[in-house]
Amino acid sequence: MGIRRRILISCFICFASVSIQSTPMPQLSPDGAPVLELQVQDQVLALTPEQVSPLIERATADDVQAQCVLGVAYARGTAVPHNGAEAIKWLTRAAQHGIAWVQNLLGSMYHHGAGVSQDSTEAVRWYRAAAEQHHPGAADNLGYMYLNGRGVHQDYALATKWYASAAEQGYAPAQNNLGQLYQHGMGVRRDYAVSVQWYRRAVQQGLASAQNNLGAMYEAGLGVPRNYGEAVKWYRAAAEQGEPVGQSNLAFMYAHGQGLSRDFRESAKWYLKSAESGYAPAQGKLGQLYATGEGVSLDYVVAYAWYKSAADGGYEPAQKAVTVLSRIMTPTQLQAAQAQFLSQQSLRGRAAAVVLEKKLPAQQWP
Repeated sequence: MGIRRRILISCFICFASVSIQSTPMPQLSPDGAPVLELQVQDQVLALTPEQVSPLIERATADDVQAQCVLGVAYARGTAVPHNGAEAIKWLTRAAQHGIAWVQNLLGSMYHHGAGVSQDSTEAVRWYRAAAEQHHPGAADNLGYMYLNGRGVHQDYALATKWYASAAEQGYAPAQNNLGQLYQHGMGVRRDYAVSVQWYRRAVQQGLASAQNNLGAMYEAGLGVPRNYGEAVKWYRAAAEQGEPVGQSNLAFMYAHGQGLSRDFRESAKWYLKSAESGYAPAQGKLGQLYATGEGVSLDYVVAYAWYKSAADGGYEPAQKAVTVLSRIMTPTQLQAAQAQFLSQQSLRGRAAAVVLEKKLPAQQWP
């Protein structure tokens, strides 16, 4: 298949059978009432500045429900000024009561440095506390940390344990990750049929990344008979949810007439959507369309700007294209192209968190 097939990978994972509890244990406040995440979110949305002072009094008196509401409010800046330190303070007190979803939230804040200095070790601590209570999101997060050696020594066996815990609880991202594992043979024997099974389980929950990956399996004929029509179906499903890799894959199918009629205009449309999300390979392909005038007006200035964006994003074919194109452009065109490239900086900045966190490497089919 050459270099062109892209698979959406949130992270590589390992898998083993583990015994888990199917639902998290309810978390109780001192008066015996459960502290539910959705309920706290609703209370934060309804919070007014006048209610903050009595809420602080309750939280200071160790009312865990009040601590949760206050912590989330400070984290969001709802009814109070945004204050990361105050958010961490109150969420930590609530987490010490064993509230699993708060522990997972704290882990995420330390993991990403949101409102607090980034600290992978502290993130692992809180992810583990929640995962041990069978919180699927925390188990998935903890698996990621073990797999990538963040805050812990890299350990595929422990990554396996926690990803499996999340997947078996029906957590769609972990199910998609298991599909990745079996597809690429990491930690388990490569088994495309099992990979497809896990992708389907995640697809049933509407996960866009799994839709894209299932489409790729149909395109390549791995674990299922090759079927370009089915590939297009699932690429489109992912693309319409705004998934940049699915958008790029759908654009490729239009460009090559696989599973549908060749249509360079539609290809350009989907490459543009993906490129605007910051996906470097799509930026490079869009530059190519402008450089050749396929589906769009021939425009070296726009082509150069997209090639340069792709090159800066690490897409190697675009790096050579920038050099080649610059040799046939006039000084005026080069100046205009550089200005356009700079105007796209803010666009890439908005998309950086999405693309970087999802890790979207190009894959080659065996």
